[in-house]
Amino acid sequence: MADIMKRPEGSQWTDEQWRAIAERGQDILVAAAAAGSGKTAVSCERIIRKITDPADPVNVDEMLVVTFTNAAAAEMRTRIGKAIDKALAENPGSLFLRRQQTLLNKAAIMTLHAFCMSVVKRYYYLIDLDPGFRLLDGTEAELVREEVMESLFEDYYGMDDAEPFFQLVDRYSSDRSDAYLQELIRKLYDFSRSHPWPDQWLENMAAAYQVEGKTSIDSFSWAEDLKKVIRRRIRGCQAALEEAMALCTGPGGPSPYMDTLARDMKQLNNLFEATFADWESLHAAFSQLAFSKLTACRGKEIDGQLKEQAKKIRDSIKTRLTGLQTDWFGRSPAGCLEDLKDMAPSAALLRDLVRDFARRYQKSKRAKGLLDFADLEHDCLAILRKEGSGPDQEIPSVVAEQYRAQFNEVLVDEYQDTNLVQEAIIQLITKDENEGGNLFMVGDVKQSIYGFRLAEPQLFIEKYKQFGLDSEPGLKIDLAKNFRSRNEVIDGTNYLFRQLMDEEVGGIAYDEAAALRYGADFPDAEVPVELEIINRASEAK
Repeated sequence: MADIMKRPEGSQWTDEQWRAIAERGQDILVAAAAAGSGKTAVSCERIIRKITDPADPVNVDEMLVVTFTNAAAAEMRTRIGKAIDKALAENPGSLFLRRQQTLLNKAAIMTLHAFCMSVVKRYYYLIDLDPGFRLLDGTEAELVREEVMESLFEDYYGMDDAEPFFQLVDRYSSDRSDAYLQELIRKLYDFSRSHPWPDQWLENMAAAYQVEGKTSIDSFSWAEDLKKVIRRRIRGCQAALEEAMALCTGPGGPSPYMDTLARDMKQLNNLFEATFADWESLHAAFSQLAFSKLTACRGKEIDGQLKEQAKKIRDSIKTRLTGLQTDWFGRSPAGCLEDLKDMAPSAALLRDLVRDFARRYQKSKRAKGLLDFADLEHDCLAILRKEGSGPDQEIPSVVAEQYRAQFNEVLVDEYQDTNLVQEAIIQLITKDENEGGNLFMVGDVKQSIYGFRLAEPQLFIEKYKQFGLDSEPGLKIDLAKNFRSRNEVIDGTNYLFRQLMDEEVGGIAYDEAAALRYGADFPDAEVPVELEIINRASEAK
């Protein structure tokens, strides 16, 4: 292992890249800081070296390579094919390499949906599925949903005891249409399907409104998350107020405003501290929120534009804070508990409606031999999950155990855009850490842009933190060097994102580990003549 881990002399790889290529025997998370860090090249090289390892070669069909798009899968397959051809040219007598050329065509280099499709097509009989099924396209899926939704609402409107349903419609619809309630049911259905146990998620959603046994807002699981949102908004107001105060103290600034702004800042600081206390204290702090008038500000020495700019910033802060005050603290804590108690039956009925819609939609699709992409994931999960599994413990089925035995390694690209169902599938087909983890994940949480598709970047963040601890299993490798951009671009990017990104905004701190590092060797850029003249003039001054 020591020889494998030693970077070859004259190698083009950095130490971090080589470690990502050569490490074995544990789960590995490669955090690629940005495009241009060489993550695709590293992943391909890792696969090639496993195939051509003279001591312990691995067949290419013994690895599952999960990519985010079909184009990425095709590119990965092409790169691996070229590398095998090159190795065969150097060793034309190798029967093993010739076999890899043949196996490459059926190697599991694909998107996760394609893998799910292969599992479902192979084991359809385990879930009572018509093997002649086909995938729904977006338009057809919407038409089927609309048909099911109309049937659902027609039945509920016609119930003998429809009063609870009428109350729900009144709460979540306008006086002209119930379209908003229908859209809410669709959204809840889609969101629940992004979780491995949809019914459990819906149950928890309804339970969030149950007041029995709770004596304060702090007793609810969502209270702390709400405080974090409020804390973030207050921090934004603090930063804006600091900008206004800087305008007041600068040349030509409206300095008479400073006393009022200082009182505002004291209020903001008190509100911020209250977000760490109980809800009663936070409510009391917002109840005392009040803004005094700005001191009159006149004089030739005062810049009118700076004066107006400072006033606009303060007005925007007042608008934001009074909005929070009205939206979240207009009712007393006891009143909020009463509201939750009143809403609990409607939340329970909404849960039942989503479940009924899911059941009818599934029945309609099955009758027509149709599946959507969420069905592929959940049907695959049902095949890989052993009976007796639960939300707290996923037990691999016999099929999952077969995949565990088949795959020497599972490589997942763009891991930051994985959702919880996909994570459950991956965990069921990979080895446990005590067996010698064989999961290799590559991604960058800063590039996670598929939240609208219900991706869960928190999975990446949790592993990034966990794998960085010596006491925890798993290895974290940061690929921070950028080989695509000049130093000026990298410095500018780092300067910008150090100010914009932290754990609350972006999910991860933009620290030295997350920042870009210059890795290329570009020739010095020629300075334009105009810029050279400006630089010389500045130096002369």
